[in-house]
Amino acid sequence: MRKVFLVTLLIASLVVFNGCAKKVDASQVRSFADPMTENLLIAMNNKDYRMFSRDLDSKMKRAIPESRFYALVEQVNGKVGMYIPDSKQFYRAYKSGKFVNVVYKAKFSRENSPVTVRVVFDVENGKEKISGLWFDSPTLRKR
Repeated sequence: MRKVFLVTLLIASLVVFNGCAKKVDASQVRSFADPMTENLLIAMNNKDYRMFSRDLDSKMKRAIPESRFYALVEQVNGKVGMYIPDSKQFYRAYKSGKFVNVVYKAKFSRENSPVTVRVVFDVENGKEKISGLWFDSPTLRKR
């Protein structure tokens, strides 16, 4: 389980550090990022891989196949609980290289502090797709 979390963190870290951060039009980015992120988080609550993977790019689908998805869900939900639907609050968006990073603060049932959820987007076949996912909170940082 820890391996899945670390792989996800590594993918997100590589994307984040791939170039200088540049401003983006937050309202334009949120038009696709908000619903995709909500879907992703609710899919984790429901342990529904089909729903979870619907907006992933091909690299993320390879990085988090169904066999690893359940371990990721256990890693996150096991520590911070279930995502509270519609609780995510947009924090910021920025561009790093060709990737758009969108950061939210979200509420989870067993975490007193907001959980930072960073979702990274790329364009694949002319459509925005999720290419990275990262979670952070005081509880998730504990061993």
